[in-house]
Amino acid sequence: MEPMVITIAREFASGGREIAQLISEQLNIPVYNKELITIAAKKSGLTEEAIAASENQRSGSLIYSLYTMGNTLPLADQVYILQSNVIKELAEQGPCVIMGRCGDYVLRERPNVLRTFLYAPIEYRVEVAKASPEGRERSDPDKVIMQTLSKNDKKRASYYNYYTENRWGEAKNYDLCLNTQMGNEVCADLIVRAAQAMMEGAK
Repeated sequence: MEPMVITIAREFASGGREIAQLISEQLNIPVYNKELITIAAKKSGLTEEAIAASENQRSGSLIYSLYTMGNTLPLADQVYILQSNVIKELAEQGPCVIMGRCGDYVLRERPNVLRTFLYAPIEYRVEVAKASPEGRERSDPDKVIMQTLSKNDKKRASYYNYYTENRWGEAKNYDLCLNTQMGNEVCADLIVRAAQAMMEGAK
């Protein structure tokens, strides 16, 4: 039987990282988020900075084309392919949680994948952003925070919509969509139960 993999796509500042950590602790499985950048860098020879800079960017931008160094594909396309291969390899190695990076689409043909999307009202997400270490340091007005959230959501949507055949955040593309205002623990418990039920059904 293929290992269970949980993919988490989420709106910016919806609590996805915290929920993923709770899932990891309950199921005793690893979470791959920024770790994907480190792994991809080691495999490719690209710097982590270059990979991180290309994430959530569509190909065709001049600044990223300058990184191609004679390769036929823009850096953003190279990174997408590279990270997709890393995600597939990690999924084969054992149960895990994959954060973002079109993980649900990359693993679309693989069994035992629970595809989740996390969202929340903008007011709730503003409070989450303000409570983060970065938010406490900057103390931006709510209006500025809302603009930042919107900007980051648009980047994620643009990246996902460009590289997949689906639409970011559209419910039919996921197995489970949750409003994180219910609470991180509640959302983590629901995802864990859904994953366990899926595995039981696959036996």
